[in-house]
Amino acid sequence: MDSVATTKAEADAHLETLRQKRGVGREQPEDVSDQLYKASTHFILELIQNADDNQYDSEIVPSLRLALYNNGGHRYFRSDCNEVGFTFKQLDALTRVGQSTKAATIDNSKSCIGEKGIGFKSVFKVADVVHVASGFYEFKFDRNARIGMILPITSRFPTADRVADHTQFLLELKSQRDYDVIKEELNSIEPDLLLFLRNLDQVHISTRGLNKRCRRKITRFDPRYKGETVKISVHGDAVTSKEYIVHRRIVEKLPPEPQREGVVSSEVVIAFTVDSEATPVFTTQNVFAFLPVDDFGFRVSDPSV
Repeated sequence: MDSVATTKAEADAHLETLRQKRGVGREQPEDVSDQLYKASTHFILELIQNADDNQYDSEIVPSLRLALYNNGGHRYFRSDCNEVGFTFKQLDALTRVGQSTKAATIDNSKSCIGEKGIGFKSVFKVADVVHVASGFYEFKFDRNARIGMILPITSRFPTADRVADHTQFLLELKSQRDYDVIKEELNSIEPDLLLFLRNLDQVHISTRGLNKRCRRKITRFDPRYKGETVKISVHGDAVTSKEYIVHRRIVEKLPPEPQREGVVSSEVVIAFTVDSEATPVFTTQNVFAFLPVDDFGFRVSDPSV
């Protein structure tokens, strides 16, 4: 069933179906805690991956907001994404262990970013209680409850934090240390994070002392370069931007990969930084697998610029 709940009653019925499906005669699978990623902040990348894999109305700018804050002596992390909302199939996947709706597309060339259904469960590295809202769905996971990491509990999303027409995750953070580590991770997010994503065009980051919005604009044919360009701008204390010339190539006959079942081709993309005078900027750049992996010191010049 891949339908979307159209009423609160229907959404609650879907949740009850999952509770019956997941809860009867079950104990918390051991591999949930065993497979959680070592880095406590991995869930941030997972949320960005999910946001890029989401579906969006054509009239809006696909956006994700990541906010870290204190309220009433408690520490919270919240994500807001303006996607169309959960289907029942996606909701079912969210409550599974080691499974996901992420799979190859029909042309066998592009798969979603994420691989492991366990990825979402990485939120439990920093939070015991996670509230979720999407469309008419409102529920929470409570690690302290029986099989609480996979069993959704129908629960009203905190009203003061609810943003209409957004899918939201609200984490009740365990400790000040978790808060500090997340803040450091958010502060380190670079605007070029958006460069090779497929859908997400805007990321807004909000913490104490930091409020910045990174936005991507793609020009499929720029007459200056007779090809594709991407401009990434940052709006914070000041407005800055970078422009990239983009080249794409399809690689065929890929070897089999269990985590990318059915994918036989992939797209390799290279982006060259240019300045306001259309002059190449020669610096080392990150290597990406959609999201940044690392800076390996590669220096590439484009003779066509």
